[in-house]
Amino acid sequence: MTKMSDGRHTESGKKLSTFEKYLPLWVAVCMLTGIVLSQIVPGIGEAIDSWKLGGISIPIGICLFLMMYPAMLNVQAYELRKLGKNPKPIILTLFSNWIIAPFVGFALANVFLPGYEQLIVAVILLSSSPCTAMVLVWGYLADGNQEQNVINTSLNTATIIILYAPIVALFTGISAIPLDRWALFISVLVFIGIPLVLGII
Repeated sequence: MTKMSDGRHTESGKKLSTFEKYLPLWVAVCMLTGIVLSQIVPGIGEAIDSWKLGGISIPIGICLFLMMYPAMLNVQAYELRKLGKNPKPIILTLFSNWIIAPFVGFALANVFLPGYEQLIVAVILLSSSPCTAMVLVWGYLADGNQEQNVINTSLNTATIIILYAPIVALFTGISAIPLDRWALFISVLVFIGIPLVLGII
């Protein structure tokens, strides 16, 4: 929004691209495609899952890298030097991302999905992972403080490498769900660390 001379506001003209505008539709199409393929070719899931290296699925790894690398191009490491400039948003970001979200996800998973270990792990994995690139888009569309937005997003990405694996290991351990913690740690380095370094370079 931009201010007018009479104090009113008008649209700033910010628009989403066609792909971004219909992103929920593309997600739904991908989900539907996966479901249909699993029914037409029942063994496709097991076949794809068998292509592993060090316990990490190669096809999933390639797709995740292609998804994460463009997002990491938006990370500006030098912005982390400004963390002390406005501490309140930083404290709120860290508290909500690493205290509130994981505990809420853990609680909801155990309340609504008791006995479904894979689904519980999925919720824990999701709730313990702060958002990165899309935050920049939302902040831009909302006419937010983009400088602070970039700082928070860069902080999210940096803390994922340090805190994500321990948080997930903690909550899966509390739920007594077996999890390959070494594979989890390697996955964080491969899918977050490498794209982050390449994005900064």
